[in-house]
Amino acid sequence: MKITRYEQVAEKILGLIENGVLKEGDRVPSMRQLAADLGVSVNTVKEAYWTLEKNNHIEAVPQSGFYVKKRAREHESAPLDPSQMDPQQVGLCKIYGAFQYSGKYSPELNLGVSNLHPDFWPLEKLGKYMQEALRYHDLDSFSYIMSPGYPELRNQIARLGLSGGMDLNPEEIIITNGCHEAIFLTLMTVCKPGDTVVYESPIYFSSLLLLRRLNLKLIEIPSSMKEGMSLDTLKFVLDNHPVKAVFTIPNFNNPLGFVMPDGKKKEMVRLLETYKVTLIEDDIYGDLYYETRPATCKSYDTSGNVILCSSITKTVAPGLRIGWVVPGDAYYDEITRLKTLLNISTAGINQIAAARFLKEGGYDRHMRNLRLSLKSQVVEVRNCILENFPEGTAVTEPAGGSLLWVTLPEGIDTLTIYHEALKKNILIAPGCLFSIKQRYANCMRINAGYWNEKIRKAIVYLGKLCREDRSVINAPPADDPYSKAAAAG
Repeated sequence: MKITRYEQVAEKILGLIENGVLKEGDRVPSMRQLAADLGVSVNTVKEAYWTLEKNNHIEAVPQSGFYVKKRAREHESAPLDPSQMDPQQVGLCKIYGAFQYSGKYSPELNLGVSNLHPDFWPLEKLGKYMQEALRYHDLDSFSYIMSPGYPELRNQIARLGLSGGMDLNPEEIIITNGCHEAIFLTLMTVCKPGDTVVYESPIYFSSLLLLRRLNLKLIEIPSSMKEGMSLDTLKFVLDNHPVKAVFTIPNFNNPLGFVMPDGKKKEMVRLLETYKVTLIEDDIYGDLYYETRPATCKSYDTSGNVILCSSITKTVAPGLRIGWVVPGDAYYDEITRLKTLLNISTAGINQIAAARFLKEGGYDRHMRNLRLSLKSQVVEVRNCILENFPEGTAVTEPAGGSLLWVTLPEGIDTLTIYHEALKKNILIAPGCLFSIKQRYANCMRINAGYWNEKIRKAIVYLGKLCREDRSVINAPPADDPYSKAAAAG
């Protein structure tokens, strides 16, 4: 049976409703607008709307137009269920987003992702600079600011580099959408599928997912809790494999929190120069020191062999999405080209506001206050973990950042703890996410960027789960005669 033109129009609108594009209470396009968009007559659209209204999909509001009716909610797609998502496949960030989308967000979720409480964000000043950008730089704010990015922002990032021991030229800095994009652009430029990349283990789970998605051969070198990967092991790998790049987070490492000693950084830079292997350095946490700003690996680079990636998402505000990469002459043009190809540019208004904040907004004062508060808060979270988790639990004691690596007694599976905690909207990062070899099953990463009564209760509950899991592990088998005798006696 032939479908009439008005029925085709009605099906298009119904499809938008069923797919959630048009939601309950949304105004549907006017008859004249839709007629022009679809190249049909206004009478055809009128017939389509009457059909949808008759079937209770939309309703007419006098002097206003047609709107999606409440009962159309049954046609909306169901939100993703975070409890059904595999953290080893999709990553915790996707699961965190699913909680936000489902309307089930709660502070306890922030134990699993690395971010800081909004109280630490300089919202008032950022809002002021956003408004000023709209007032005085309206064209730049809404236009493309093509790669390498806003000149004044690159000037301020070069100034920031001084504290990490770097003498950066603004012309060698490329602005990106956060540090993760900087790493992605770098890997895409330096490596091709099948190339070998070495990284320290455990490694930040999103970086691991990225490395795997790029179809690279991966070699992980276990890290010391205090100094990072063994250079003797690294040299052995370099001698026996055609390594293309080494990836490291040497300052307040994610997840272990260590700072690689300056002498070791310098030695690693020289070693990789000798082997002509590119070092990709993630310094996103470098400015979150409590006492002294550690040097970057890039500060020891004399040949352009170190590519620095960083961001202000951990120090100012995550939603700004302002990151950067310093690739050196060998890769500068290709990364600039790839950045433009990928998403043309980073949002202009964000670049302008970030530049103003770094230049005039008191970034140094903001960071002094942040470090002081964060240092105290990390101690509180760490003490709470030690007080409530099973005997034998070890917790790292970082000199910067907001992350704690928790090692539980052998036999406790933190992936099991993860699933149980998720039932209470508590999100943790189980250790298995940080390695492709299923290591660290008895470990978890806890974010100490939030601290309040709900977080304290969540940690107490996690401790209870861990103790119960250990008691099950240590319990004798059900048919053990000694257990029966003990119960009887």
